Amino acid sequence: MLLSTSVSAQENSYFYHVNQYNFVRYDRNEMHYPGDRANAERFYSKLEQLVTTGEGRVNIVQIGGSHIQAGSFSGQMRNRFQQINGEMNAGWGFMFPYRIARTNSPFGYYIRYNGYWKTFRNVERRKSGTLGVGGISATTSSPKAELTILLEEENELDYSFNKLRVYYENTAKNYTINIDTDLVKIKVEADGYTDFELNEWVDSLKITFEKDYGSQGNFTLLGMTTESNPNGIMYHSIGVNGAHVPAFLRCQLFTEQLIELKPDLVILGLGINDAYGRRFSTSRFEDHYGQLIDKIKAAAPNSLIVFTTNNDSYLYRRYVNKNGEKVKDSMFKMAKKYDAGVWDMFSVMGGLNSVVLWQNNGLARSDKIHFTREGYLMIADLFFGALMKDFENFLIDKKELTINSHFEEEGRERSLNRQISQSLDSRPTGRQTSK
Repeated sequence: MLLSTSVSAQENSYFYHVNQYNFVRYDRNEMHYPGDRANAERFYSKLEQLVTTGEGRVNIVQIGGSHIQAGSFSGQMRNRFQQINGEMNAGWGFMFPYRIARTNSPFGYYIRYNGYWKTFRNVERRKSGTLGVGGISATTSSPKAELTILLEEENELDYSFNKLRVYYENTAKNYTINIDTDLVKIKVEADGYTDFELNEWVDSLKITFEKDYGSQGNFTLLGMTTESNPNGIMYHSIGVNGAHVPAFLRCQLFTEQLIELKPDLVILGLGINDAYGRRFSTSRFEDHYGQLIDKIKAAAPNSLIVFTTNNDSYLYRRYVNKNGEKVKDSMFKMAKKYDAGVWDMFSVMGGLNSVVLWQNNGLARSDKIHFTREGYLMIADLFFGALMKDFENFLIDKKELTINSHFEEEGRERSLNRQISQSLDSRPTGRQTSK
């Protein structure tokens, strides 16, 4: 059972050791649900079934900016979730060849490419094109282009996969997508994606994109997912450097592709770029987020949405950014409105101006916005710990409810038996005769 795995730092009920600093507010490391908890209960129930039986699939999607694209924060969350109760690794999840866009790739995998590709990110206002849930695309006009997925050997878990899905802009002139024919067990082409099931698990795979005839125009890649196991936890990490909420509102196929990811939990970490500047408007911020949440609810109406508040940060490396407090207040307000959860990273860090202490201890970078890798890993462990404490409380409450229901049922049965017994005792035992 999950509860037996709590062996490190038990004084905080964490499930992994978290380094102790006197400026971190461990006492505030908890989940908040200002509104209805029904979606949280639904998520925890599904997680409980997976943990106790080993069967079923829990899908998690984390969306953000550079904090997420780098892969340290979300990668640690993936590791923690997929090791809740032994190995619950359903696969890596969402991937993209970020190197084509000359931007950093997440830790965990590497994608080589051949052919001419041009890219479009949802933060590039002067460009246009089709975007999916990943917020980034790569387009080729080469007669033959290639991508090769290479999983890193340093990964904590084995992410070898036997299923691949390739997402793309669906046009009448799509290229043909192929992999090594000896590996193909099943290939299914659908609107906007192609699925491959392989004969074996692989840790590297070459994908080719070929024109069938010269008049074919371009091919636009919108992302890929890899899968290792039908049971377990799938953790999709989706981040675009510099992204704010409106950037994901530009993604025309966001809802359509999010439907395919079937999220049970959507973690929203957008806000740090929205609040960077002196003209931050909470009403505009909440309006943009409302539009994004509408898209999420259209794709997954019963999913649990969790906001992560902004980390404490500076403006231009020199000025304390007081907008972090405003973002926190807005997220609590929206959580109540949309029956979502909040993990208050801002307060857990220590509140306003705490990023200086994080920097002095090697946990935040000199820009006073981003964390070091060690800092991201710690943030992930704190967040995961808060979720697991809430999950643990859910299990305890459910057990107590079951026990109480059992006793209440026994009490009702005893009461009914007494009533029946009293009725029998008062009933005449024979025919009454008159004298």
